Amino acid sequence: MNNIYDVILNFNKYYYEVYEWNNNDDVENIRKIPFFKVSDKAYLNLKNREVIISKKSLSMLKKNCSLLDEVIDEIRCLITNGRECMGIIIDKDGIIIGRSAMLYEEEDEVLEESRGIKKIEIEFDSIGERYGGSRLENEKKKILEEFINNNNDKMILKYIYYDYYLEECDDILEIKNKLLKEINYCEYSSLFKLYNIVMLFSHVK
Repeated sequence: MNNIYDVILNFNKYYYEVYEWNNNDDVENIRKIPFFKVSDKAYLNLKNREVIISKKSLSMLKKNCSLLDEVIDEIRCLITNGRECMGIIIDKDGIIIGRSAMLYEEEDEVLEESRGIKKIEIEFDSIGERYGGSRLENEKKKILEEFINNNNDKMILKYIYYDYYLEECDDILEIKNKLLKEINYCEYSSLFKLYNIVMLFSHVK
């Protein structure tokens, strides 16, 4: 088993570069964690897509690692393709629920150690869209989705819809569905336009 010792990881649903980490993030000091080498294709899918890992691969990856003096229940490990490395958390159902970039010096150490090891094959199925965008974009998307999903004020929703699309709609379900789809697929500038409109009706800053 290949292990690395004393690493700093910052797990989030999406992969964020180190320069996107925030001061209030729950950064973890992990005493010991195994690492595995995978193909470029597998690495990019595990990094950028919502996937479910097969039971066979889950059993292969299942190892214990220590967080200070606590035993971690979920599967936590590092994966690398020989050029990049990240930490992942996998729940009992095989879904990756956390991803973390690594500090550059610690990543270099894993890359150096991984040069002589063989790649393993991780079997998984994609169950979601490809992730993308910066941390700022993803956080704004989350705020918008929560606001639209939890707001049932017809006048507010109609106003947001009209201000964004410059057309009227009286069907609340259609308004919500169209806005939620727009949040996930619109361009950067449009996302911030919609965000600014919604913030007129929200106490969230």
